[in-house]
Amino acid sequence: MLQAAFLIVVHLLILTQLRFEVWPEMMLMPYLMKNGFELYRDMIVPWTPGLMWILQGWFWLTGLSIWNLKVLTWLIIIFTDILIYLIAAKHWGKTAGIISLISFMLFQPLFDGNGLWFDLAVAPLLLLAFHFDNSLFLAPAFLVKQSVVWLFPLFWKQWKRLVVAVTVTIGTSLVWFWSRGILNDYWFWAYDFTFRLFPRMPGHLDLATWRHWALALAPALIVGAGALLKGRREWGKFFSINCPLQWAFWSGLFVFPRFGLFHFQPMIAFLALEIGSLYNYYKGYKNYKNYILISLMVVYLGFFWFRIIQAQWQKPDRFLEPEFYQVAAKLAMETDKNQPVLLVNGPELAYVLSDRLPPKPWLTQFPWFLELPGFQEKLIDNFKRQNLKQTILFPYQSEAEFVPGSYQPKKLLEYINSITNDEAF
Repeated sequence: MLQAAFLIVVHLLILTQLRFEVWPEMMLMPYLMKNGFELYRDMIVPWTPGLMWILQGWFWLTGLSIWNLKVLTWLIIIFTDILIYLIAAKHWGKTAGIISLISFMLFQPLFDGNGLWFDLAVAPLLLLAFHFDNSLFLAPAFLVKQSVVWLFPLFWKQWKRLVVAVTVTIGTSLVWFWSRGILNDYWFWAYDFTFRLFPRMPGHLDLATWRHWALALAPALIVGAGALLKGRREWGKFFSINCPLQWAFWSGLFVFPRFGLFHFQPMIAFLALEIGSLYNYYKGYKNYKNYILISLMVVYLGFFWFRIIQAQWQKPDRFLEPEFYQVAAKLAMETDKNQPVLLVNGPELAYVLSDRLPPKPWLTQFPWFLELPGFQEKLIDNFKRQNLKQTILFPYQSEAEFVPGSYQPKKLLEYINSITNDEAF
């Protein structure tokens, strides 16, 4: 256990030296909630509310700050470290536990893991579901990230328990939002929009390039090859609920429909467990196939870590580079705190840094929201009712029509141009 504790401390120290990903939503959503914005009505979010509630409670206890966001993120990662070690040690021995923990330490920062997002937050719950072979853990996991539905088939033998758990969990959240008069908004954005409309909205589908996929799937392919080399008599175990590789496969589907390395955080946790399992199986074998696989993994890790150290070692937090603080300072000086400010195509963290509020509803100005039929008109009506006067336009990029940063919502921009003569910020 002392070895595991030492490795966890090393993992934490490495994370403190890498660039931290301050995803704007992780600060802005609790900031807006603190200032009286209601989820789904006053702020458009396409996720179930679990992580937002966690953030709201955490910042209520500790105060809203970047540092406290980092602490929460690192606590979740440390908890994941502990679970991986304990699960692997119980199933395959203490040495396998150490091997699994080291594997996760090596993979986790590479997959944009030094920052809080829904996939990182849901990983401990999935590990608990795996360890206890209990579908009950998938219910709160679903309340954090809807993509957990990919894992529901694993518990087909426990389908009654799973249905009851998910029904009770969702039902409780429905009652909560009904009591606040926003049940319809909650149902539409968290479930109807997400499952029915979201996947086919313009700009949302992003499958990246083959290079991204090669980088992301290389460890899974190497570990999968190691599992296949066990022989045909072992292949049937892949379909067992106790097989980490099967959990890695299903959680790997979280990456769809919009590619991002951070979506693979649950997958690499289960790959780390599978590596511990493979060590336990192969420790008595010495053949060239094992050495080839190990060599491939070492080359992969060496290449990826070289790139990460070059790009992220002791670099400023992402989305909080010095220019963002300059924008926030200018925003604080040039706008009235008592009136809403609409940042068009701007850095959303500037609201938090400058202590300003957007008009209601706030949303990230992505095409998959603004291209909903009639949605821009509804926004404009809301802005008129709030007598919106303060708008700041930031320059657009020149990529494809529906690429965030380049996407220009025509009707919204026409309205903004009609109420302000300000030049781009």
